[in-house]
Amino acid sequence: MDGPDPGPQWDAVEADAESTAAAYGERGWTAIAGHPGQVNPVADAARIDVLLPGSEFDDALAAVEDAAIDGVDVYAGAAEGVAYRLVVATDESAQVALCVPTYLGSDDLAALRAAAEAADALTVRLRPLDDRDHVEVAIDEPAVFFDAPEA
Repeated sequence: MDGPDPGPQWDAVEADAESTAAAYGERGWTAIAGHPGQVNPVADAARIDVLLPGSEFDDALAAVEDAAIDGVDVYAGAAEGVAYRLVVATDESAQVALCVPTYLGSDDLAALRAAAEAADALTVRLRPLDDRDHVEVAIDEPAVFFDAPEA
């Protein structure tokens, strides 16, 4: 299943992920900035699948191996019918940050919101093309993702 075209602001959203990861890196954290090939909503599972390049996925998997993601911040924007979210998942004690940009069409966002509200959670699943493994970021308060201010 293919998601929407990422739209005209996608390069800026990826640049935000890179600069956010760099800021964590400057503080001595292990920080990964994702560059998704595709972002697909899986509404019936209250999940977003994010396809990462193999080496980038391996870096994310290694970063969270001994970490317990305990914080999630979401930065939001929208343009031309596409909702952008930069998900920043962190583990303070392990000093790990995953900065994952996402994009969803407005219709997909509404269906995903309904499913996430019913499940009382939203999962962002990072995976490589060969689907050999995955990294999941749980957003226990889905409103953080859906009600993020449009800055």
